[in-house]
Amino acid sequence: MPENTADKKEVDFNNIAKVANVEVTLSAELGRTNIRLKDAVECDRGSVIALNRANDEPVDVYVDDILIAKAQIVAIEDTYGIKIVEIIENKDK
Repeated sequence: MPENTADKKEVDFNNIAKVANVEVTLSAELGRTNIRLKDAVECDRGSVIALNRANDEPVDVYVDDILIAKAQIVAIEDTYGIKIVEIIENKDK
């Protein structure tokens, strides 16, 4: 007999609870670019490097190098954070 959706969510929560205290690395990628090593070495305070994204485009959010979400950059007092705007399904992970 197939499981109903409520039962499935409970099973998933129980599985997550088993590993909830495992530490992972969360990172948000603003963008990427290729530059010559010479140009990278010449970078100094105030140098600007153009990335491959527009400033209003969502950033990629990774957990241990697996893309899990898209987010917007937000300012939180004197620091930056991210606001998740889309969850990426990784059916094969």
